[in-house]
Amino acid sequence: MKKVTLSFKDNAKFHIGEELYDYISSDKLYSMIINALSYVISADELNGIINLINKKVRISSAFLGIKITKNNVSKNIDFLPKPYLLIKEKEISKEIEEENLLNRKKYKNIMWISHQSFGSLSERYDLKEDTIDYSFKNGFIVDGKYYIENNEVEDDVRKVLEDYTPIQKDMLQKNTIDRYTKESINTYYDSFSILSTKEAEGIRIEPYFYFFIEDNEEILKDKYIQALQFISIGGKRSLGAGVIEEIIVSDYKFNIYDNQKIYVNISMVYPEERDLSSISKYSLENRNGFIFSKKSTSIKKPALRLIKEGSIFTGKVEGDIYTFKVEGINHSIYVYGKAFLCPFGGER
Repeated sequence: MKKVTLSFKDNAKFHIGEELYDYISSDKLYSMIINALSYVISADELNGIINLINKKVRISSAFLGIKITKNNVSKNIDFLPKPYLLIKEKEISKEIEEENLLNRKKYKNIMWISHQSFGSLSERYDLKEDTIDYSFKNGFIVDGKYYIENNEVEDDVRKVLEDYTPIQKDMLQKNTIDRYTKESINTYYDSFSILSTKEAEGIRIEPYFYFFIEDNEEILKDKYIQALQFISIGGKRSLGAGVIEEIIVSDYKFNIYDNQKIYVNISMVYPEERDLSSISKYSLENRNGFIFSKKSTSIKKPALRLIKEGSIFTGKVEGDIYTFKVEGINHSIYVYGKAFLCPFGGER
C-alpha cells in the first residue's frame, strides 16, 4: 500500500464541489487522477490504464493531516473518519456519567480522529456488545471536530492547536459586467476553503491532504500520481485554487489488527448487490455535480447515493464503479465507488 501526501503553499485555496468540503472524497479524487493522466499520456494508453485501475486499484478518500514543527523538529498527525459506532465509557461513577452527558454534544460533533486515536478505539472495541469502551477526555478537540489524544503532543503545542482552524471558509465577491455598457449587472460570490497555516509561540502548524492507494501491480505509477501537480485539484483553477506545491509517495502499512470481522471504509462506497448483507452502520451521501472532461461542462451527472467514510461493515466488500455515457462526450464517465477498507477491532 502507498500513502500519497499533497502539500500546498501557505493559506492555499481550494474548491471541491459546490459545498465547502474539508476532505476530498474518493470519487472526486479518482476523477482528478484520471483527468491529470489525460494530459500526460495518449488516449489509447489512458483507456488501457483506466480499465486496469477500475479492476485492480483501490483509492481512498483524501483526508486532512497537520505538520507540527517546533525547534526545527517536525511531527505529522493524520486524521481518519470517526467510525459509526457507539463510543462510551463502561463501569463509571454517576458523577462521570453526568459529566459525559454534558459533553455529549461536543463529543458528537467530532468527525475526524487521529490515526493514534483510531487505533485506540479499535483496541477497545467490544465485538459482542458492538460498542467502544473509550472516553474522549483522553484527548482534546481542534476546531470542534478534529480529535487528538493528549499524549500525541506537548502541552504548548496543544494550546496552539486548541485555537487553530485547519480549514477556513472564504468568499470572493465578483461582478458580471455588461459587455456593451460596461455596467455591473450582477454580483455573485465564489466560495473557497483555505488550508490555514499558523505560527505561534515558536510552533508552526501546516495542513495537508493525504490518501492511500492499494496497487500491487503498480499500475498507477508514481509518475502518474505526480501529474496531479500539473493540473491542481478541484475547481476555480483560473483563480489560483488547488495548486499543489509537492507530492510525496511513500510505502505504508496499517498498524491495526485484522480480525476479519469488522471493517471501516475510508472511501465512498457504491455497493454491489452482494455487498448489502455486510453493511452494518452507515451514512449516505448524494453524489451528482457536473461532468469535467479536460474542461468544465454543463452536463450533470445522474444522482447517486454512496456510503460515506466511517461506515461499518461486517466483512470485506468490493464496491462498484457506476459507468455511463452522455451525448457529446466520446468516452465513458465513471463514478468511483470501490471500497477501501480498514480493519477494526483487536490489538495492534
